[in-house]
Amino acid sequence: MSQLDIQVAYDVVCPWCWIGKRHLDEAIAQLDFKDEVRVSYLPFQLNPHVPREGMVRADYRRQKFGSVERGAELDAQVAQAGAQSGVTFRHALMERTPNSTDAQRIVWRQQSAGLAERPLLEALFSAYFHDGKDVGDRQVLAEIASQHDENLSVEQALSFLESDAGEQEVAAQQEALRNAGIQSVPSTIVGQYYVPGAQPVEVLVQMLSEARAQQTDRSASH
Repeated sequence: MSQLDIQVAYDVVCPWCWIGKRHLDEAIAQLDFKDEVRVSYLPFQLNPHVPREGMVRADYRRQKFGSVERGAELDAQVAQAGAQSGVTFRHALMERTPNSTDAQRIVWRQQSAGLAERPLLEALFSAYFHDGKDVGDRQVLAEIASQHDENLSVEQALSFLESDAGEQEVAAQQEALRNAGIQSVPSTIVGQYYVPGAQPVEVLVQMLSEARAQQTDRSASH
């Protein structure tokens, strides 16, 4: 039986992507075919207009939501949803809204090297949303990347980031997702199924089980 391929459009600065990742991890763990599942995370920038050096978060939230107060209300909703999913958001520590291109390039590099991307993504989400680190800062990214590839030093990760490696590939992946009609993250695609948003674990389990059943039916009929 072939693998069941799951594709997830993500952005490391999207809180619902961290919640959605946790839900998907949990859903996969419940499957009796969990060892035959392959997840690919595909970059999709929510805020492509944020300058490469990032922005002061309070300024960004004011621009996007009209007021700091409205932004704080949305943060509170996210924190509550996160608590129910086992993730802790510490918005008070978050001073910057980064441009996520370099973080996505680090994930692309991990994928290209054939290394596991989910632990790296978890570390990026945690660094930003829990520790308040600027995941647009190349030093921060280089340190995280080096912890998830035993053959990569911080210096090597920095030189990768200071090159243009992965820039075109990440941009092409994003464009392909937009052309396919993806408008938000997280978006999960498996077989003919597509679900937007951080779906509950039970919804994902059902979707993955149905997609697997269809895959089994197709292979049996060939």
